[in-house]
Amino acid sequence: MMDWARTHRRSAVLISLTLLVPMYFFVNILASALSARSEYREQIEFIEPRVARMRGLIEKEPELRSSLSGISTVISDHIYGQDTAEPAVAASLQAEARRILDEVGMQVTNSQVLPPRKRSQFDYIAVKVVARGTLEQLNAGLSELATFRPIVFVESVDTFPNRQRRRDEPESQTLTVSLQLLSLRAAS
Repeated sequence: MMDWARTHRRSAVLISLTLLVPMYFFVNILASALSARSEYREQIEFIEPRVARMRGLIEKEPELRSSLSGISTVISDHIYGQDTAEPAVAASLQAEARRILDEVGMQVTNSQVLPPRKRSQFDYIAVKVVARGTLEQLNAGLSELATFRPIVFVESVDTFPNRQRRRDEPESQTLTVSLQLLSLRAAS
């Protein structure tokens, strides 16, 4: 065989190329196929936990729906619904804040509805209330605001002591308080 290859070099080179070129393409295709297989295997291993989670969610769908309905009633107790108009929410918040502060003995001197701030989930409805009273009355008013539903957030509190004008007045210190209150309304 070696003698033939030495005597017929040109034919031996052509036969070798005829065998090596297809072998090269075969090895190249095999290597790319194995590489693609390993990439697909990694993708499958990455997707399997997600598929398992989705199957678990599908199996638990009735329980999740019942829990979701319970949550929506809790949410409706804490925020104003989107069916309530912004001016109505602002007026209600202003009236309730004035009523609560009046009930604890504070004298409301001013209240103002602030422009609503729209966000993706909620509209922020704000009211600014200025009142005068003692520290105990302020504490009681803030406690009442904390228990009010739908929830009222206190965004800012500014307090200023009032001077006593006469010596015959009682020794209690009165404050002027500026409260900025916020309530949430579901965005439409």
